[in-house]
Amino acid sequence: MGGRLLQKPGGNEQAAASVAKGAALLVAAFLANTLQSAFARAVGAEMDALTFTWLTFVLALLLLTPVLVLRGGRDLPTAVLPLHLLRGGMGMGGFLLFMAAAKLVNLVNANVLLNTTPMFIPLLAWLVLKQRIPLNLWKALAVGFAGMVIVVQPNASLLNKPGDLLGLAAGFVCAIEFLAVKALGRSESAFTQLAYFLAIGSLTSSLMMVGRFQSITADQLLLVLASAICLLSFQLLLIRAYSFADPSAIGAFQYSSVIFAGLIGWIWFDQIPNLGVVAGTVLICTGGVLSLVWQNPPRPTPDLIA
Repeated sequence: MGGRLLQKPGGNEQAAASVAKGAALLVAAFLANTLQSAFARAVGAEMDALTFTWLTFVLALLLLTPVLVLRGGRDLPTAVLPLHLLRGGMGMGGFLLFMAAAKLVNLVNANVLLNTTPMFIPLLAWLVLKQRIPLNLWKALAVGFAGMVIVVQPNASLLNKPGDLLGLAAGFVCAIEFLAVKALGRSESAFTQLAYFLAIGSLTSSLMMVGRFQSITADQLLLVLASAICLLSFQLLLIRAYSFADPSAIGAFQYSSVIFAGLIGWIWFDQIPNLGVVAGTVLICTGGVLSLVWQNPPRPTPDLIA
């Protein structure tokens, strides 16, 4: 009873193993996320981004349905439908913007601008929730947004080539979605989140598709099916990754998507980013990593017991 502290056996090793598992799952998640943008580009100009988004969500929901049935439907009841509506609407919107950007600009631009999400989250918390932003976090945001300006290169011709703006808008919309996911994570299972996310996204995109339906080829269908599998994989891997470790510990690994985008763009589409894009990417990644760390301070490792 004298408050003597004992080292918890294997505490540090277990914590390190959890972080390693979470990091590996997060890298796999963002590989799936990057592949979606590659499939959207590969499907060609004959299929627009809305059609691609609609089919991806519908096919992903069809693939998930047998799993929900096998689980006895226990994932369907929810007490927080408004949060699911917000997450589903924003998630579908972010996906649509991201796919549209991937069709218009190279994959590195689309992916790095999507990854401005960690910088938008504290700004939204400041504007909407009135949360204070520490000075260090402001510095991280300034670094990231400087990189964003270099990548986007705002000028009079930007509206004529809106791909970078669409990628940036995707990052902003996904920041709103992520805040909803954080709130849902306190009460809803992974399958409940995924079921409502896909159902709401499928319904919303189906309404947007009225009068726009078009025939597709077998090759296009295979690419969209691959995108649907990647969407399911990304969502499940992301939720699982953050069950092993906090965002502050592994969040930086989401920027592996920029490496994947560079390699896929070079090998598949013969895309090579210019030096300005590379410099801006480095600043965005640096600012994003710092903002992840400073807005989510690491929790102490529970390796001591009284």
